Amino acid sequence: MIPLKLKIAGFLSYREPVTLDFSGFNLACISGPNGAGKSALLDAITWALFGQARKRDESIINNHPSVSAAEVTLDFDYEGNRYRVQRTNPRGKTSSVEFFILSALSGQKDPWKPLTERTLRETDQKIQETLRMDFDTFTNASFFLQGKADQFAMARPGERKRILSNILGLEIWEVYRDSANRQRRDHEQQVRELEGRLSEIQGELDEGPQRIERLENLQTQLAELTKQREERAEILENVRRIHAALEDQRKLLGTLHAQLENANRGYQHTLATLQTRRKEKAGYDEILAQADSIEAAYEAWQGTRKALAAMEELAAQYRQRESLRQAPLREMHAESARLTQEQKGLEEQKAILEKALTETEALSATIKAAQDKIETMQNQLAQREKLEDEIRQLQADQAEAKAENPRLKEEMGELRERIDQLEAARSTDCPLCGQPLAENERKELVSALTKKGEALRDRFYQNKELLSGFESQLKKMGARLADLKGVDRELQEAIRQSEQVKNQLTTIKNQQTVWEEKGAPRLVEISKVLAQETFAADARERLRAIDTELVELGYDLEAHEALRQAEGAGREAEANLRALEQARAALAPIEREINGLEAQLAEQEQAVEKWTKDHAEAAARIASAESDLPDLAQAESSLHDIQEQENRTRMTVGAARQKVAVLETLKQRKEKFSEEREQVTQRIRDLKQLERAFGKDGVPALLIEQALPEIIETTNDLLSRLTNGYMSINL
Repeated sequence: MIPLKLKIAGFLSYREPVTLDFSGFNLACISGPNGAGKSALLDAITWALFGQARKRDESIINNHPSVSAAEVTLDFDYEGNRYRVQRTNPRGKTSSVEFFILSALSGQKDPWKPLTERTLRETDQKIQETLRMDFDTFTNASFFLQGKADQFAMARPGERKRILSNILGLEIWEVYRDSANRQRRDHEQQVRELEGRLSEIQGELDEGPQRIERLENLQTQLAELTKQREERAEILENVRRIHAALEDQRKLLGTLHAQLENANRGYQHTLATLQTRRKEKAGYDEILAQADSIEAAYEAWQGTRKALAAMEELAAQYRQRESLRQAPLREMHAESARLTQEQKGLEEQKAILEKALTETEALSATIKAAQDKIETMQNQLAQREKLEDEIRQLQADQAEAKAENPRLKEEMGELRERIDQLEAARSTDCPLCGQPLAENERKELVSALTKKGEALRDRFYQNKELLSGFESQLKKMGARLADLKGVDRELQEAIRQSEQVKNQLTTIKNQQTVWEEKGAPRLVEISKVLAQETFAADARERLRAIDTELVELGYDLEAHEALRQAEGAGREAEANLRALEQARAALAPIEREINGLEAQLAEQEQAVEKWTKDHAEAAARIASAESDLPDLAQAESSLHDIQEQENRTRMTVGAARQKVAVLETLKQRKEKFSEEREQVTQRIRDLKQLERAFGKDGVPALLIEQALPEIIETTNDLLSRLTNGYMSINL
């Protein structure tokens, strides 16, 4: 990995943004006093790549109050590609990391292609996989951490071997070994499956002789069952022919029975018709005997109808004039309802106004109480604003003290170090600046630095005392402020209530003025009109004229109703006259029909006797044949049973034949599976050799052994040059 550019902001001692360009030099020496940020540069590289440095979490953020986050961006080349890692840790929030690669395509607006994964952990893993090393490997392979120069030498042998393996890129051999191991397990599972199949095939092949013998026995049974089935089928056919002949006789009996039923129904129908006609003739004879009285009642009913028609004409004239009364009556009722409704509305207004006037004194008292509350709330609001200003000033003093004390402590440490250097120096030169320094000047400088340190110390303890009492003082002021929290809301509510009550008083006064000017006089006027019934004068006059005309017409409702009842009672005379005319016309035809029905009834009686005799003879013949009839159901059941036995045996023969036929196929499959098992077994032996070769004692161990001499030689060469041959290393 070759670093190209490092950008730092808010990280450890680097408060302001700083950019370090590595492309301008191949070798550099970094020097400066303690705390200048030399080690922070290396910490920035490891923190950007792996999220690890000397400090962790938010302690890496510069402690200046203006710094809200630590951010480091590192550009580097690795294996022909250029990468960028940008890691950020905001104060009080979750840290994040972004990983990019420079795209080779030209003309793009943003040439950096993101490689960032979904989570921080996955992105860190992606960076380690790209570099093929973790934090420990990087720090051992690239530089010595401060105070950990012997970290690699003091590590356990296994850990040193792991670090060397990561540096040499030997982890790929572990991937090869895992792949060979997975393939070997898969092939071993395949061998177990093949052996299971071969075991099943061999078990079936061992059953070959028994299968052939069973097939021959089943074929013999099938032939015997086929012969029995043919014999029973012939017996069943004979029984069916006998049953068919008997069925023909039953059909003939059914035909005779139907004809007998038809003859009976015809006889009964003719008899019922004859009885009905005889009854009708008797009724006609009875009507004809009352002919004189029926004709007289009809003539009287005609007279009543004429009188009723004259009365109906007079009633129509009366109803026509009666309908004219509805218009003036509706006008009178409508005007009365309107005035009554208006009167009711005015009385309700009067009652509401009287009730409101009784509440004015209470409303005035409410306004006075609201004004007093508003004045109290305004005083409390002024107290709250003053208290908020005091809290803001206290918080500002606390923030300033909290930010100033670390700086004061650092300055006191620097002064103490300078004083110690001045007091410990024995030469005539200043240990701080290198200029000549007399003894009295040294003492004056020490005295001045001591006074400055005491002033810083006093300021430090003053801030510390402020910080120690800050929480309790802020808590007390916060409690007082909480008591005044709802002052704004209560003040607005008091103002709203006061304005609302004032509006109610104004509304009541306006309503009283309007009532005295308009409402009260109108209520007196309406009450007088309703009491004297002087409304709707035109309608009342028209109603009196119509009533006079109705009296002059002379219509009698009771006489009209009596005529109507008499006409209704006489309508039976019209029906009786129609019945008399019908009886006179129908008497001769019905007598002729009765004579014909009597002759037809005699013929039908002879036919019923004949069909009854024929039906009895046919029934006797069928009864004689049924006594000697063989059992058809038994014959069918016997054939069905033997057919089922034959079918089951035929299916069993087919299954046995199939089992015998499959033996040859099983022999071929056995040979195929045996060859496949041998091939897979050989592949397993090859993979086991590869596992041993790819393991830690195989090729990786050989590569480490070959690299060790070169590593030792290069390391000793560097140590010899650095220590003038004093130090060396042996692995």
